[in-house]
Order: sequence, then structure tokens, then C-alpha cells
Amino acid sequence: MKLLRLHDSAHSVALGFSLGLLVNFIPSFGLGPVVSVTFAKLFRGNAIAGLVGGLSLIWAFPILFYLNTLVGHLFFPIEVDDFTDHLGEADETVEFGLQLGKAFIAGMIANMIIAGIIIYFSSYIIIKNYRVKLLHYIGKNWKISK
Repeated sequence: MKLLRLHDSAHSVALGFSLGLLVNFIPSFGLGPVVSVTFAKLFRGNAIAGLVGGLSLIWAFPILFYLNTLVGHLFFPIEVDDFTDHLGEADETVEFGLQLGKAFIAGMIANMIIAGIIIYFSSYIIIKNYRVKLLHYIGKNWKISK
């Protein structure tokens, strides 16, 4: 509802929201909301929409972390069997860590590109075409305390 009430262009709101939401794919160590507002301002999106986007999926970071690794595994397969044969050896542990990190970063970049395009265009269409209708519907049918 906060996104729909923003007095800014549909592009600016959709851009801020999508950039803020994409920060959740990155391990930000608790600084996600700050980073999402900064990214939104940096790319001339709406900062409040960036904050809303950043906070909207903060709870799903473990799922997104796993999704990054899963998608990255498609680009850079992780050889777990080779690692378990030499468990405890320092060289193999470092090698496995590098494989996992490479897969995670590749998956993160791929997920951010795909999700960013989908989120931007879907939020842009909703805000551009249905903002007034949705606000009217919410104001008429929902009981909102002030």
C-alpha cells in the first residue's frame, strides 16, 4: 500500500522497489535496508520504494542463499564426492570452499538479473496501470486504522 501511495513516477517506484528487493540476494550482514536505500538513490529510483523492497524479502535470505548456490551449481558443478574422500585435508577444504564460492557468486548474479527483470516489469505494470484502482479498492474495502 505504501508503494501505491508514493507520489513519484511508476518507473522510479518500480526501479527503487526492484533494486531494494535484489539486495536480499546478496549477503549484506544486516546492512540490507541501508544498502537497498543507497542502491535506489544511486540509480535514481525511489528511496522509500527501495526500503520497502529491501525489507520485503529480508526473511527469505536463507532460501535465496540456497537458490543462489543451486543455480550456481548449474554453471559450476560442485564435486562433493571428491571432497568427502579427502575430508580434513587443508588443500581439499580450500578447493571445496572456492568451488562453493564460485557457484554461489555465479548463481547470485544470474538470480539477480532474472529476478530484477521480472520484478521491475511486473511492478512497473502494476503501478502504471492499476495504482488508482488498487488504492480505491483498498480504501473502500479494507478497514485501516489511522
